[in-house]
Amino acid sequence: MGINRYIAAMLFTGSGCFAQTDSLSNPYIQKFEDKISTQLFILNTSNQFTLDYSQENLTVDLVPNQKTTLGVSVQYDFISFSFGIAPKFFAENKDNKGSKMTAYSMTLFPGRWMQHFDLIYQKGISLEAPQASIYYSGLKTFKVGGSTSYVFNKNYSFRALAFQSERQLKSAGSFAPQLSYYYTELNGNKTEDLKGKSYFIDVALSPAYNYNWVIAKKFLVGAGFSLGGGITYMNDEGDDETHFLSTASLSISLGYNSDTFYGGLYTKGTASNHSTESKVEMNDAVSFGTIFFGYRFNAPDVLTREKNKIKTKYNL
Repeated sequence: MGINRYIAAMLFTGSGCFAQTDSLSNPYIQKFEDKISTQLFILNTSNQFTLDYSQENLTVDLVPNQKTTLGVSVQYDFISFSFGIAPKFFAENKDNKGSKMTAYSMTLFPGRWMQHFDLIYQKGISLEAPQASIYYSGLKTFKVGGSTSYVFNKNYSFRALAFQSERQLKSAGSFAPQLSYYYTELNGNKTEDLKGKSYFIDVALSPAYNYNWVIAKKFLVGAGFSLGGGITYMNDEGDDETHFLSTASLSISLGYNSDTFYGGLYTKGTASNHSTESKVEMNDAVSFGTIFFGYRFNAPDVLTREKNKIKTKYNL
């Protein structure tokens, strides 16, 4: 096998594993086979923290110096990639005082399973309390992890809600339990007043429900929510604790989706409460919001032929 065929086999073996017999003909879902989807998007995301000092009756918010990203993404079959920049013409990008924001995410769909990955890096955090606000350019946060979900209803399309590689033709919803796992770090080693590093590891199981409401032939309103619990391991400068974790999330989307053009907005928020026996309780919230506009066109014949050859050869 030549190098070109080998690379194609590596890519489309994964793609073929995602196909399911019951999805080839479904009156509830339209798939855009052999289409390349291009998309322009505006993205704003952040990981914000709240520290509750019960004995002092004080709440301190750790607010990142946010940036808005303008990006381009390309998707074919299960493969997608994107590129984004934070231009200065967005108001919130003009005065960042050396701050940085990097956010990556990826979602795979093996059958009715859904595998999601996240990475968020932030530098430049404001500590905000009643009648006080201090900005630390060297304070950093880092979050990496993901979630694994199973969609019970084959007539429900999560891709129609968030990724636009499918279209929901009839309204449908699904129970979709989720196992999530994240590592989150607060690093003040390069901040003169703070110093030190804290991190926590969260594992939670969350029953969830999602629904796509087709309000017109090509217009969709989608929503989802989850409530769950698990455990959190926290380490603060060598002092460690393991306690109960509670989580909640809510997502809302609105969009237009034709055979060629599509666009809309998608927003999601996730909140976690880390209950501890110490005098400080930490809450962790991730917000995500994007506006997108896209266009689909036929994939080149050579790309389609190679994919079909691989699928035929490996009986995918």
